[in-house]
Amino acid sequence: MPQRPNIVLFVPDSYRGDVLGHQGNPVARTPNLDALVATEAVSYGNAFAQNPVCTPSRCSFMTGWYPHVHGHRSMRNMLKEHEPNLLSVLRSSGYDVWWAGRNDLVRVRQASDYRRYCDVKVAPAKSHAFQQYKFPAALAAADPRRSVEYGGVLSRAGVGAPYFDGDAACVHGAIELIRSHAGAKPFCCYVALRDPHPPYYALEDYYQAINPARLPPRIPVPGAAARLPAALDALRAEYGSATLSEEQWQDLRRIYYAMCARVDALFGEVVAALRERGLYDHTWIFFFSDHGDFAGDYSLPEKTHLTLQDCLLRSPLIVKPPADVPLKPGNRRQLVELLDITATLYDFLGIDPGYACQGVSLRASLAGAPGALHEAVFAEVGARKNEGEFFNAEVANMPPDNFYSHQRRATLLHHKAGSYAVMCRTLKHKYIRRCYTGHHELFDLAADPGETRNLSGRRRYAKIERRMETLLLDYLLRTGDVLPREQDSRQL
Repeated sequence: MPQRPNIVLFVPDSYRGDVLGHQGNPVARTPNLDALVATEAVSYGNAFAQNPVCTPSRCSFMTGWYPHVHGHRSMRNMLKEHEPNLLSVLRSSGYDVWWAGRNDLVRVRQASDYRRYCDVKVAPAKSHAFQQYKFPAALAAADPRRSVEYGGVLSRAGVGAPYFDGDAACVHGAIELIRSHAGAKPFCCYVALRDPHPPYYALEDYYQAINPARLPPRIPVPGAAARLPAALDALRAEYGSATLSEEQWQDLRRIYYAMCARVDALFGEVVAALRERGLYDHTWIFFFSDHGDFAGDYSLPEKTHLTLQDCLLRSPLIVKPPADVPLKPGNRRQLVELLDITATLYDFLGIDPGYACQGVSLRASLAGAPGALHEAVFAEVGARKNEGEFFNAEVANMPPDNFYSHQRRATLLHHKAGSYAVMCRTLKHKYIRRCYTGHHELFDLAADPGETRNLSGRRRYAKIERRMETLLLDYLLRTGDVLPREQDSRQL
């Protein structure tokens, strides 16, 4: 039996799905990803995460389950030892599993706990794990709320020296493992980067490569008539958004694009290492993110636990299969969910993971079949009324100079009142149902791609809203739980 192919999962944090040159963004500097899609990979322009924050999204795509199935809907409820996941399944199926980078996925109480999920855990030395981010003194004095979010001292080595941070350290560690691979077993290399997660900072070369005059316009702050969640106004107040000029917002966006350009360059180094070792043609490569980022849209930075905009949920998804897999390279418009990644790998590798995955294999789509994979994609966010304290523990005791402390009051208020919401999105419409407020949302994505005009409750759209409600109900009925494979005896 031939050896199973190798796998590379390259996962930057907070990388928006629209910052890709080959997807039509003229400002994005992504030459390595663009070259891959031109001849050897498929790029899904409508790939969506199942939650807009880190841990719930990662738990979802690593298990193949929606966040509500086992309650992985908060940043502090990570996968436990007994819960199945892609890394553990691959390891038990004969793979060497290497994990380079951040966690935000599994519960570990000590470093040795990673052995449940991987054979090697690559982490940067402490000197490179966290850089010292500082905002220019004059601007920090003008508004202390911006002293952490916007800007950074990028190198302790001095001007002109190479910049080497935690992401570079993890990528170089992964490359060393690839170069030293003996070939006795296939490997899965999970590269989990920090960038382009805020704070927003950039290396000069990448910053200069982004043309600010060509940046796409920001999605504006909608007026009261738009009937959007009050959480957005609360977040803007906490962040001090009104104090930023348009020039400053554009500079933030330019920096974000520069961070994405560096991620592309690091990805290119991994691809080059695979080619050098002769492993490229026998390796699956998946490039995707856990979620997106506001990056100035709606006059907000970062992300939120409270809302479900496309800029937060749309992720890149680029899939390069081994050379012997039927493939029609290029862009795809089909709706895809990140949990389809797990289903795809189990399908192609012929692995029974021992549990039912809720995703769909991309096999037919990779070969060029035009049919829909999903009529709709789904995501969820927030806390139920009896869960507020659990969610709020993430922010309640944060020091004032912590980045997330600026979300504190807005997040606490809305979680206490009950912020749970579920999204159903087709190619044409998006519907968001909020559990407690009755303030639902419906958007015509063709006419309003920025989601700035809420059409819920309008008579003209009543039929569409009923259809979206039905899709959402079917989804919740279909995915409410997973029946265990293990059978219990009814006899003593």
